[in-house]
Amino acid sequence: MTNETEKSPTPKKQPTVAVVTGSGGIKAFAAIALYEFLDEAGIEPDMLIGCSGGAIMAAMRATGYTPSEMNELIPQILNKDLFKNIDYRVLLGIPHLPFGKFDFSCGIIRPDGIKAIHRRLFGDTRIEDLPVKTLLQVTDFHSGEGYVVERGLLRDAVFASGASYPALPPQNIDGRWLVDGGFSSPCPILEAVKRNIDVIIAVTLETRLDGEPKNYVDMFNYGQSLCANQLIKSQFQTAINLHHYEIVHLNVRFHRPIEFWDVEAVPFILETGRNAVAAKKEEILSAINDFTAVN
Repeated sequence: MTNETEKSPTPKKQPTVAVVTGSGGIKAFAAIALYEFLDEAGIEPDMLIGCSGGAIMAAMRATGYTPSEMNELIPQILNKDLFKNIDYRVLLGIPHLPFGKFDFSCGIIRPDGIKAIHRRLFGDTRIEDLPVKTLLQVTDFHSGEGYVVERGLLRDAVFASGASYPALPPQNIDGRWLVDGGFSSPCPILEAVKRNIDVIIAVTLETRLDGEPKNYVDMFNYGQSLCANQLIKSQFQTAINLHHYEIVHLNVRFHRPIEFWDVEAVPFILETGRNAVAAKKEEILSAINDFTAVN
C-alpha cells in the first residue's frame, strides 16, 4: 500500500528553447541540419528568431516546412536570374547621369522575383498567427535603429530583414523604411535574452575573410563581414553577461566565400551545417536535459 504521506515527485520543469539564426545569405540554409537534429531529438522550440538569410529559415520553419521539404525547395528558391534583374536607372543615378534615378526607395536589383518567391512560400500568412512565436530582425533605414518585426505579413518582414541596401530596396512597413537586419544585429540573440528564454541555440554563419579582396564584390563582402563579426562578438558578450541559463553557440564556419547566387555551393553548405551540428549535439541535449527550475 502506498504511504499516503508520501508525496508524488514534482514534474521536472522543461526549459523554454529559442533558435536564433543569423544573417549570411544562402549560407543560412545550413540551419536545415539543426532542424533535422531537433526533429530527431523531439525538441520543439518555443521561439524562432531570424535575421536576413536566417529570417527566411525561421519563417519556413515557423510555417511548417520540414527539413526535407526545404531541401526540395532550394533549387526552386535559389535562381541566379534573381540577381541579374538589374535596375539600370539606379546604376545611371549613382554618378548622376541622365535618365538615372537613385534614392532610398530603389535598389540595384529589382525585387520583383524575390518578392514573388516570398509570396509563394508564405502567401498571406501573418506573423502573429504562426503556431510558434517568431521574430524577424530589421533595421530602420532612417534612424539606424534595429528591432524585430512580430506582427504583419510574414512575406514583407522576411524581405525587409534581408533587404541589403543598396543591392535591394528597403521595404515599407507601417510607414517605416526597413532594410537588412544584419546592419544592426546579424545574430539577434539579445531578443531571446530579453524574453527570458532558458536555452538559446544561436546559429552564426562565418566565412573566412580574404585579406586581399580582388574586386569590388570581394571588397564589399569583406567590409560587410568585418562589421558583422564585430557586432556579433559584442552582442554575444552582452548576452552571456545578461543570460541566466544556457547559450549554445553553433558557429557554422565556411573556409571559402559563397556569393548570394552561388547555387552550386548548396551541397557544400548543407554538409558544413551538418558537421557543425554534429559537434554540438551533446551540448544541446545536455543544456535541455540537465535544466532545473533552480536555474
